[in-house]
Amino acid sequence: MKFIIKEKHLRNNFLLALLSLFLACIVWLIISMTQYPDALKTIEHIPLSTDISGSVAGNNGLSVISSDVKEVTVELLAGKTQVGSLNNETLEAYIDADSVTNPGTRTLTIKIRGASNINYEVKSVKPANATIVFDKMDTRTFDVSAQIPNVSVVDGKAIDQNDITCEPSEVRITGPSSQLDKISKCIAVSNKELSLDSTYNLQSDELQLYTEDNALIDQSTMKLSDAVFNITIPVRTQKEVGLYVSIVDAPDNFDTDIIKFDMSSDSVVLACNNSKVEIPDMLDIGKVSLNELKPGFTKTFSISNRLEGSDYENVSDLETVTVKFDDSDFAQTSLVLDKSRISTSNEPDAANYKYEVLTQRMEITLVGPEEVINEITPEDILADVNLINANLSTDQFSWNASFTCKYDSVWVVTNSKVSVQRTKIQS
Repeated sequence: MKFIIKEKHLRNNFLLALLSLFLACIVWLIISMTQYPDALKTIEHIPLSTDISGSVAGNNGLSVISSDVKEVTVELLAGKTQVGSLNNETLEAYIDADSVTNPGTRTLTIKIRGASNINYEVKSVKPANATIVFDKMDTRTFDVSAQIPNVSVVDGKAIDQNDITCEPSEVRITGPSSQLDKISKCIAVSNKELSLDSTYNLQSDELQLYTEDNALIDQSTMKLSDAVFNITIPVRTQKEVGLYVSIVDAPDNFDTDIIKFDMSSDSVVLACNNSKVEIPDMLDIGKVSLNELKPGFTKTFSISNRLEGSDYENVSDLETVTVKFDDSDFAQTSLVLDKSRISTSNEPDAANYKYEVLTQRMEITLVGPEEVINEITPEDILADVNLINANLSTDQFSWNASFTCKYDSVWVVTNSKVSVQRTKIQS
């Protein structure tokens, strides 16, 4: 019986203790709320907004290009019953851009807003300021070129960097005006390693922007209309070709192999985009009439003029070639031919007309190997007036003479005309 009474007594004391503790908490809460109604709270990771729409800066066409602050930590004082509702989702950190009217870098105070239904006081913001870069955004169009640093070709092939193309050939870039002003070159780059023997297409890996001083430009504040460019690499055949000149207007018996020239260049590099056309080993750069050749002769030929209209392209730095007659073993002399050494040929309408040479004497100049020239006599030379295309508007006319020599290494350098009389044959 005593044990039961004692157990009831202990239970009553425990309940009384719990009730006392509860009442003490109530009393403490009442005192705390009446004597200390507010509480401090630290909130971290509040994002800093850089939206300046509606501000003076925004109305002046400015945009925030960069900020050295991304988020802040704030210490707030608010009512104890409300402070729990304040967090980094209900609050916003922002900058006041109403004092900014021009592009540039500004240091602005960071402010806090949000949770308008709660009364709170901002005790501190860390960091308190942000360094903001303001500029006007613009969109401009730039030409795009290509760069393929790791592409090579097999022997006998070549790539002309000027012929490499990009598609698209232009790019539109949106970004800060001050950054766009710096762009001098836009280069689509492919770092792919290739060895080519024919035309090839590949995609770029990146677009690089450069200043006029070839400094790489940071693109983090820019937006590009295209990120990938198709690069076409034309591969053409290329060959080093020897050069020579042709001798024309030589008699049939003349040995042209004795004529040698000193040339300012012996070869040129040619390229051809037509795979069906073979590049020759030698290129004839021009013609020299035999009667032009005399000691001291020189002549300059244009490579471009020679290649005009052909499938070949000159890809060397050589534009002209000067040839000089190698006259070290040659000499010249003068002789006089009389009428007996001059004849006509291919007379038109010979059945009705006869043709007579009126020229009695003709002085000519000859060139040839020195040992042969010293033995030449007029009897070794014949002059022929070929009338096949002669101008016969009158019965007495002058026409060109051509010469032959019994020595196949001697030639005449005189441009001589012979007077001829045409007479109608009486029937």
